[in-house]
Amino acid sequence: MARIDKEEEQAVLKVLRSGELCRYGPEESTVAAFEKGIAEKFGVKHALATNGGTASLIVALYAAGVGLGDEVIISGYTWIATPSAVVIANAVPIIAEIDESLSIDPDDIEAKITPRTKAIIPVHMLGMPSDMPRIKALAEKHNLVVIEDCAQAMGASVNGKRVGTYGDIGCFSLQQSKILITGEGGVVITDDDDLYDRARMAHDAGNLWGISKQSQAAFPGMNFRMDEIRGAVASVQLTRLDDYLQNTKIRNAKLRHAIADVDGIEMRKCHDEDGDCNLSVAFFLPTPDLAVKFGEAMGKHGVGGGPMYTHGNGDRHVYPNWHYILEKRTYHPNGLPYSHPAYEGKIHYSDRMCPRTLDYLSRAVCIGIQPDMTDEAIDKTANAIRLAARDIL
Repeated sequence: MARIDKEEEQAVLKVLRSGELCRYGPEESTVAAFEKGIAEKFGVKHALATNGGTASLIVALYAAGVGLGDEVIISGYTWIATPSAVVIANAVPIIAEIDESLSIDPDDIEAKITPRTKAIIPVHMLGMPSDMPRIKALAEKHNLVVIEDCAQAMGASVNGKRVGTYGDIGCFSLQQSKILITGEGGVVITDDDDLYDRARMAHDAGNLWGISKQSQAAFPGMNFRMDEIRGAVASVQLTRLDDYLQNTKIRNAKLRHAIADVDGIEMRKCHDEDGDCNLSVAFFLPTPDLAVKFGEAMGKHGVGGGPMYTHGNGDRHVYPNWHYILEKRTYHPNGLPYSHPAYEGKIHYSDRMCPRTLDYLSRAVCIGIQPDMTDEAIDKTANAIRLAARDIL
């Protein structure tokens, strides 16, 4: 399946020939068309295109009024963009454990809620939806904002409801490695009119877009707009979303079926098999050492594999580039937001701060699924897993 085809090329050429490369305001444009398509696809009132997934998170945090003195609970397994966005918004990220689904553990969310907690950011890693019904219930119980990080899960769902629509705001990425791609890009969705107005202000340098100057949503913003070229590519990509997900689902099911009778491995928990984006097949070995040996055995049979995290020589670190967060480095020489008088908490980070997360990831082997994966590739992968189990378990 071609990720970029002639349709994108023609759409981009049309924009180039128009000479209108920048999206100004809410007028009809390629970006506006993409936003309309996203809103219809997800059944929400508002969609706002941005120039990146990280930008989407920052916009959402500003829209929600997250800032100095606040804590935001995030998953212990996520990309650096999630905690970074929280710090950029001048709040403090609180790192919670994951469970056997490889997504944030609702029990640990509740254990880490304090009077300073303002929001929760569940992260749907590898297209695997988090337990959104429980997380939403927790948020309502404690009056917290839910900002869903759906960067890797465009189109996933739980109980027939798409991720990104459970929370107050959903954030997506269109970066080159994601499901829909524009090189860089993102989108924010919400049903809340006030959050949408604030998100627009945050993302468009304070351009009022018809918002009253007296509105509480009127404040200085940044520039996180999507340009017209990316809007053109995104609009075409969106038409392929359902086919993409259907193709990954078929291939994921074939691989899972082929290894269903392998003894000694435990498939990761899924909150909704029908709602998974099926971007990977993940399973656990009994111990970290066995996971390492299992990956080595798979390699001998022609398929790369191994645990998602290792410690020691040749670390595969669960916190890549997280040293900025672990050391509480920020843009400000005084260490804001951690050092600000408004923040009354005492936070200490370490690369061992989530032991259960490290345990799950050190025993987890994850096989990536592509929508154009051939039957031969699936058979080869399944055979490597079966032979590794025979050799090691």
